[in-house]
Amino acid sequence: MMTEHRDIYGQIHPVETPNLLKESLKEFETEVEQIKPEKSASLRMAQQKCPQLLTDDFKLMFLRCECFRVKVGLR
Repeated sequence: MMTEHRDIYGQIHPVETPNLLKESLKEFETEVEQIKPEKSASLRMAQQKCPQLLTDDFKLMFLRCECFRVKVGLR
């Protein structure tokens, strides 16, 4: 279960716990693996040309932008 809080503007943000980060990264990887090859050409190119940039920190930036909603962000 994800715990959330509201900021001073009323926006809801998840409370980042080690467990949330671990589970979200795991879910992210699972979803990425399910992307059809014809829709993942850019990802495959990035994996080949600059794999050093595809770190967990980079993936967490994406997840934070989507408030840790993995499936919403990957559609």
